[in-house]
Amino acid sequence: MLRLIVGVFRRLACIFSIPVVLSKYFDPETGKDYGIGFVGKIGLALKMRRNYRHIVTASYVIEHLIMTTQILRIPKAVAGSVIECGSFKGGSAANLSLVCDLCGRRLKIFDSFAGLPDPATEDRAHRLVGLRQVHTYAKGAWAGAVDEVRGNIARYGKIDVCDFYVGFFEQTLVTLDEPCVLAFVDVDLRQSLETCLEYIWPHLQDDCYLFTHEAPHLEISSLFFSEAWWYSRMHCAPPGLVGAGSGLGLLPDSGGFRSDLGYTVKNSDSSTFILNPQTGATRIESVSPQSADLELVEPVGSRRRDQAVREGIKARIHEF
Repeated sequence: MLRLIVGVFRRLACIFSIPVVLSKYFDPETGKDYGIGFVGKIGLALKMRRNYRHIVTASYVIEHLIMTTQILRIPKAVAGSVIECGSFKGGSAANLSLVCDLCGRRLKIFDSFAGLPDPATEDRAHRLVGLRQVHTYAKGAWAGAVDEVRGNIARYGKIDVCDFYVGFFEQTLVTLDEPCVLAFVDVDLRQSLETCLEYIWPHLQDDCYLFTHEAPHLEISSLFFSEAWWYSRMHCAPPGLVGAGSGLGLLPDSGGFRSDLGYTVKNSDSSTFILNPQTGATRIESVSPQSADLELVEPVGSRRRDQAVREGIKARIHEF
């Protein structure tokens, strides 16, 4: 009986949280560059919901809509395709193809279409501390045949905007030679994620998003904070991961809202951020010009402070 009651309240919490969770999706500025208004967004969301019922998928519609929001907010003048690594049966690809069609972008789908490669020892079991679970992996898991994926997208998505790259990532991602504006990396294994980052990150446009669907996995999320890996392999500071450990708060669950989705942003433009001085005041109405002399403190443990970011923040302060 208790389980039934909890289930009902969980569904209600999910429904009533939608206006908040998707507030940026329904923002008039989102999609404005592509002529997509409120009615068009409702229609797109309903199509994605329909696809979720018809295609077996490992991710949720709300997660697809979060990624869709970022695609719709990319200025039309910024060139680049959308990339998906790890397609399973094509559920997320079908939905992403719908928004790519609306925005005039290509969707590049990379997958072995034969399941996972043989995991390395450190990838055979992942810890999800928040869920108190251990996920195990084996060769061939999460397989979706390319003909099945093509068929699902042709029926429920927009196959004309899709390009398929069949094979393991180290064989196919080497062909990537053009900019991308968003990547969805749902690859389960850290070794596969490392390969995807090595080839995708250099082509990802600045201030654009890379999503992972294993944010709660310590083995996955820790990579986005590894200074040793990022400095040695990518020659830059680690970007971090929003949602590390628990995922973005999209779905109600025991203890709070969670999901498997997390994201990082390449070279995010800090000068556009809202300044929020931590003074101990309970409410900050405005920022005074005097705060332009605010001392910017170097974060403990960081190797570098980008001088351009510092000057950008000070410039923003002076605007007030």
